[in-house]
Order: sequence, then structure tokens, then C-alpha cells
Amino acid sequence: MISMKNINKYYDDFHVLKGINFSVKKGEIVVICGPSGSGKSTLIRCINGLEEIDEGNVFVDNIDIYESRKNLKEIRSEVGMVFQHFNLFPHLTILENITLAQKLVKKRSNKEANEIAHDLLEKVKLGDKADSYPSDLSGGQKQRVAIARSLAMKPKVMLFDEPTSALDPETIGDVLSVMKELAQENFTIVCVTHEMGFAKEVGDRIVFMDHGVIVEENTPSEFFNNPKSDRAKKFLNEILVH
Repeated sequence: MISMKNINKYYDDFHVLKGINFSVKKGEIVVICGPSGSGKSTLIRCINGLEEIDEGNVFVDNIDIYESRKNLKEIRSEVGMVFQHFNLFPHLTILENITLAQKLVKKRSNKEANEIAHDLLEKVKLGDKADSYPSDLSGGQKQRVAIARSLAMKPKVMLFDEPTSALDPETIGDVLSVMKELAQENFTIVCVTHEMGFAKEVGDRIVFMDHGVIVEENTPSEFFNNPKSDRAKKFLNEILVH
């Protein structure tokens, strides 16, 4: 479903992604972890063109997303993205936040978009919040709305960029529980997270990054019980200590 070949990305002189080769099968759940500044978020943002690459190729469902603007536009409508900071429109109701892109991009009628939105609000356990505004919701509730908004586009791939890092500890569990449900529904998911319990429970594969390279990738069981690199061992020891 996703294939990244020889990806290099620079911010001026800083080489943030160094020769990355990375792929994800259809229905696979891949968790990307590593220390801050290792290139995790940049990598995931290159998958749907939010960050442009300097070298290499990115294919999503066999389409080279950087080959043309048309390809990029097409893929962006097929790849859902959930950010750290929700990015909801504050002046729109929760229902309007979820229906807007459906109507503009997917050309759905008001009736169809509303039905999909209401179904998804029930799914993320916010069925009573359709007429509320983002300012009325907690951080965890806003993130669940952001997930519903992405799902409304019926994406082939879901990308999560540290979806719980801006949340209060008591609201993290609600968001993770929605993500766990998605994981059981055969979605293709790539998730950057520091939530190692979630990674261990839900991931099919763990990708560990440091200094712009993929240091190792393995099953959760192998990664947590028998990391191959000294850098991964140090990272896990630091997490366990904290």
C-alpha cells in the first residue's frame, strides 16, 4: 500500500531523512517510534506530500505521488491524517467540521455527508456532540472528532502523527481505544507515537528511527524483548525508567 524508496529530505543544510526505504502492506499496522528529532513526523508527512522530498520516490497504492500534482491531489483524498493538534475549524460545528471535506472533495450531498458524520460520531462515542463547537470539547474529544473527520473520507490509509502527545493523561485512553477499534477493522495504519503500550498491543511491526535513519524494524515482541541495536536498547531503557 505504501512504498518509499531512497528518500532524502533536507531542511537547508540539515539532512533530516537519510536514504529511507520503508513499505507498508495493505491492512498492516506500523508504529514508528524513536527519540525527538529522529525524523519520525517528517517521514509520515512525506507519505501524503505535506513535506516534499528532495530525492527518492513515494508510492501509495501504486501511484507515484510526486509524479504530478494530479496524483498528489488524488492520494490526499485517499490518505487520512490525524495530527497532534486536531486542526478543527473553530467557527464550524462538529457536524460541519466532519461534512465539509466530504462535500467539497468527495462531492457528497448534504444528506449523505450528514449520515456518514452522525454514524462516525457514534463510532467515536460523541453522538451527542454534533451541534457543539470545538471550544466546547476536551482535547481528547477534539482528537476523536479529528479521527471521525478523516474516516469520513473513507481513506485507504490512516496516518497518525503523535495523536495523543498534546492530550491530558486522562483523555489519552479514549483516543487510543478508538484507534484500537480501527486496528481491528483491517485499516492500513502508520502511527508515530510515544505510547509504547499501544505499540506493543496493536502494532504488526515497530520501526525505530534515530538521526534520520531507520535503525531497526521488527515485530513488537522482538523489539520490546530483544532489540537488536544498542540505540534501541537505550531508548527502551529510558522509557521504562520514566
